[in-house]
Amino acid sequence: MTFQDNAAVLPIRSRYLFAIIVVTCVLVGYGTYRLVFNSEIDREATRNYENLETLSQTISTTLQKYDELPLVIAQDPRIRDALIQPNRTEVLAAANRYLEQINEILGTETIYAINKDGLTLASSNWNKPDSYVGDNYAFRPYFVDAVEQGLGKFYGIGITSGKPGYYIAYPIRLDQVLLGVITIKIGLTDIQRALAEAKNDVIVTNEDGIVILASMPEYRYKATRPIDVTAAERISRTRQFSNEPLNALDYRGITVSISSDEPVSIMDGGRYMLQSVALGNRGWHIAQIGDTREARHFALASALASGFGLGFLMISMSSFYYRHRAQLEKRKIYADIDAKIAERTVELTSRVEDLQRAETVLRQTRDEAVQAGKMAVLGQMAAGITHELSQPLSAIQLYAGNTRRLIEAGRLDVAGKNVDNINALVVRAGNILSELKSLYRNDPTMIEPLLLSSVISNAMLVMNPFIEKAGIALDVHIASEQVMGSQGKLEQVFVNLLSNAVDVLRDRAGARIEICAKTCGSEVVVCIRDNGPGIPESQRKNIFEPFFTTKPTGQGLGLGLAITRFIVDAVGGKINCVNLPEGGLEFTLTLRNADVVS
Repeated sequence: MTFQDNAAVLPIRSRYLFAIIVVTCVLVGYGTYRLVFNSEIDREATRNYENLETLSQTISTTLQKYDELPLVIAQDPRIRDALIQPNRTEVLAAANRYLEQINEILGTETIYAINKDGLTLASSNWNKPDSYVGDNYAFRPYFVDAVEQGLGKFYGIGITSGKPGYYIAYPIRLDQVLLGVITIKIGLTDIQRALAEAKNDVIVTNEDGIVILASMPEYRYKATRPIDVTAAERISRTRQFSNEPLNALDYRGITVSISSDEPVSIMDGGRYMLQSVALGNRGWHIAQIGDTREARHFALASALASGFGLGFLMISMSSFYYRHRAQLEKRKIYADIDAKIAERTVELTSRVEDLQRAETVLRQTRDEAVQAGKMAVLGQMAAGITHELSQPLSAIQLYAGNTRRLIEAGRLDVAGKNVDNINALVVRAGNILSELKSLYRNDPTMIEPLLLSSVISNAMLVMNPFIEKAGIALDVHIASEQVMGSQGKLEQVFVNLLSNAVDVLRDRAGARIEICAKTCGSEVVVCIRDNGPGIPESQRKNIFEPFFTTKPTGQGLGLGLAITRFIVDAVGGKINCVNLPEGGLEFTLTLRNADVVS
C-alpha cells in the first residue's frame, strides 16, 4: 500500500477511533461519577451519623431524667391518702395542690394520680378547664403496663388536652396491695424546637414506624411503613393518635420508608439520602433526610474532568501515533534513494564530531567534579572541627574569666578548681581532635563498658558554665547504669544535645532540662527533655541530616546532630526525637546494656 493509499484510509479509521474515544470517555466519566458520588455519600453519612447519635442521646437523656420521678412522688403520703380516702374533699385538695406544686417545679406538663380502676382522682391541672380529674384512663397502655409490669411508658395525644406527650407511670402499692398509678406527662415542645433548628429535615418514629416528632410539623403522624392489623387495632383502642389518619409519609412527592435493616438509603434517583439510627431501647428511630446536591455536583465535576482529560490524552496519543506512522512510511519509501544516503552520511559525520566534542566536555566536567568533591570534603572537615571545638573552648573562656576574678578576690581554692577544670577541658579538646581525626580516617571505634554517670559528668564539665549563665534548671536522674560505648564520643553526644537545649532555652522563663535513664532488658534508655518550643513536625525528619539547622544564619553549622547520630550508630545504639505533648523536645538515646553483654 502506497503513502497515498494510506492517506485515503486514515479519515475512515479516524472516525472509528473518535467513536471509540467518545464511548471510552463516557464510560470512564460514568464510573468516576459513581465512585466519587458513593465516596461523598459515605463521607456525608459518617458526619450525619454523628449528628443523629448526638440528637438521639439528647432526646434519650431528656426523657430518662424523668424516669424515677413518679416513683418518688408515689411515696408522698398525700397521694396515698387520696387513693385510700377518695371521698374526703380535704384529702383530695391536698393531693391536688401537692401535684400542682411539683409540676411547676419540674416543668412537666401534667402529673396525676389514678386509682386502680383507671379513674383520675388528683391532678396538677385540677383547677383548669382541661383538668384530668374524673377522666378514666384504664384503656391507656401506660396504665396497663404500670399495673402489670411495674412501669408504663407511652407516647400519645392527650384525650382531654389534645396535646401530644410522653407518659411515664408507676404503680402505687401499700403492703403489696395496688392502690393506683401515678403518671407524669412530659411535653415535647423543647425537643420539637431543637429538631426544627436542625440543618436537614429530621423525624422521630415510634415502634410502629409512625412519625411522632419532626422538624416540619406537617410530617407528624405520618407512617413510614405499612401498619399491620394488630398495630392498627391497638392504636385505635388506646386512642394513641386521636383521630389522625396516619397516612404514608410523603416527602416532596416521595414515599418515605424507614427500615432498621437499611440505616442509609438513597431516594429519588440519588437526589436525597435517608439515614436513621435507633433512639434508646424503645424501638424508636431518629432519621434525617438530606439533599445530595453537593455530592452530585462534585461527582459530576469529577466525571467531566476525568472524561475530558482522558479524551484529550487519547486524542493526543492517537495524533502522535498517526504522525509517527506517516513519518515511518516516508522513511520506508525514500530508504533506497541515493540522496537520502548522502544526507545520512553527512548527518553521521556531524554526529561523530558532536560526540567527540561532548566527550571532551564530559572529561573536563568530570575533572572539575572530582576537584569540587575534594574541596567539599575539606570544607566539611573544617566545619566539623569548628563545631566540635566550640563548646570546650567557650567553656575554657568562661572558666578563665571567672578564675581571674576569683584570684583578685583572694578565693584561691575556688580558682584552683577552675584551673583544674580548664586543664580537663584542654584534654577534652585534644580528645575531640583525636576523635575527629579517627572519624575522618574511618578508624574503628573502641567499644567498652562505661559508667553512664561518668560520661554525663564529663559532659557537664563542658556545659555547666553555659547552663548556669543561661539560668536553666538542670535535673539529672542517673543511677549506676553501665553502657557499651566510647568514652570521648559518648561525652560529645551529650555535649551536643545539651548545647542545643541551652540554645533554645536561653532567656526563657522557667527553663528546665531533665536527664533520666532506665534499664530495659538488654538496653539502657536515656531521655534528655527540655521545656522549649520544640521543632515543627515538617522539619523533625531532617534534624539529623548534615548542615540542616533551625538556627539563624551564623549561629549554627548544622553538624552537631549529624555527628551525634553517626557516633550513636557507631556504638550500636539508636537515637530519636519527639515533640512532647505539654511542649518541649525529647531526645531518646538507646544504648546497649553493658551488664548483659556477653
